[in-house]
Formats: sequence, C-alpha cells, structure tokens
Amino acid sequence: MIKSGHSIIWMIVVTITLALATFGCATKKFVHQQTGAVNARVTQLETKTNQQIAALSAKEHADISRVDERITTTDSRVTEVSNMAQQAGSSAAQANQLAEANQAKIEDNAKGIAAMQTFAENAWNFQMIEKGDVTFAFNKATLDNEARVALDLIAQKAASMPRAVVELQGFTDKVGSKDYNLALSRRRAEAVARYLVRQNIPLRNIHMIGLGKEDPPRKLTSDLVAVDPNAGPAEIRRLARRVYVRVYAPSTAIAGEAARQQQPQ
Repeated sequence: MIKSGHSIIWMIVVTITLALATFGCATKKFVHQQTGAVNARVTQLETKTNQQIAALSAKEHADISRVDERITTTDSRVTEVSNMAQQAGSSAAQANQLAEANQAKIEDNAKGIAAMQTFAENAWNFQMIEKGDVTFAFNKATLDNEARVALDLIAQKAASMPRAVVELQGFTDKVGSKDYNLALSRRRAEAVARYLVRQNIPLRNIHMIGLGKEDPPRKLTSDLVAVDPNAGPAEIRRLARRVYVRVYAPSTAIAGEAARQQQPQ
C-alpha cells in the first residue's frame, strides 16, 4: 500500500516536472521569439537612424561646403573690390597729379596768352615819336635844301625804330582850282615819300595822301598860328603849301628802344 502511494507521488512529480519543463520550453521559445522581434525592430530602427544620420551628415557637409564656397567667393570679391579700390585710389592720385600739372600749364598758358595779348595790344598801339613840316614854293612840288635837312632828321628817327610808320599829308594854298590843287598836294606828298625811300625807309611803311586846298584840321591850324602868330596872308599861304610829316611806332618798339638805350655802352 505504501509502495503504491509512492508510485502515485512519483507519477505526480514526474507529471508536474514534465509540465513545468514543457511550460519552460514554451516560455523560452516565446521569449526567444519576442526577443527576436524586438531585435529586428531595433536593428531596423538603428538602420533607419543611421541612414537619417548619414543623410543629415551629408546635408551638413554639403551646407558647410556651400558656406565655405560662399565664404571663399566673398573673400575673393572682397579682395577684388579692395584691389579695385586701391587702383581707383591710385588712379585718383594720378588724376589729381595730372590735374595739378594741367592747372599749372593752364596758368602758364594764361600768363603767356596775357603777355601775348599785351604785346599784341602794344604792337598795334602806335605812338607818335617824331613830327615835322616841309614847305614848298608856289605851284612847286620840289624839295629845297631846308626841306631835305628836315627830312634827314625824320628819316634817321624812323629808321632807328622797328616797324615805324611815316604819315604824309600834302596841302596847298587856296589859289587855283580844287582839282589842280588836289593833284599838286599829291605830288608834294610823293616827293617827300621818294626822298624818304632814298633814305632807306621802306615804302610799305609810308602812308601818304593829298588833301589839296581843303582847310587843314584844327590842330594843323594851331600849328600854323604857333609858327608865326603875326603872319600876313602871303606868309599864311606859304605855310599852307606844305607836307605834314608824322612818324609813329608801336609801344613795344618804343619800350625796347628805351631799354636798349639804358644799357651800358
């Protein structure tokens, strides 16, 4: 009886042991299955995370490369702009130097033009340097000795002054016709001109005109009166038969002659 009881207990123990073993195996298999699924999901998640990290890293590298490229481009542009600014500064300095040089040239040219203008004005600004009168006999156009002496002095003065101009005005008294006296006054002026040419006065520097028996200008009348305030009609007619001689020279020639005379001999 006791032996049968032990057998029953043993069977129960074996049954329980088998049951536990079977349950344990099932649990281990379940755990294994669950762990495999979790590992697979973890692996999948890790792979996806690595891919995302790789994509982010690639994007970051690309962004960094673009930023570096932009920085390099910006630095290059900054360098280019700086070089251009330096060139512009150098060009501006050169332009200022040229402007100053041109301004100096302009001022020199202005001074030169002013001097030339003054010279030109003085060259055309003639002043009288000598005057005289040559009288003639009634109805004559020939020079006497007294007239030649007076013309020698005038010729000497005119020859000493560059570009001197001799002005001759021929007159007659009121005896005779207007046309005859006009021709006679011209012959008298021509006689004086021929004599001056023989004294080396260029013909181109001699200007002459015959005025006939026309009343002389007011200045000429005053000169006649100054010669002899008490002259009678015959004397006045003699003084009217003359050639009025005036010598003119440019102001520049007069100034140059004055400076030459002041130099020590």
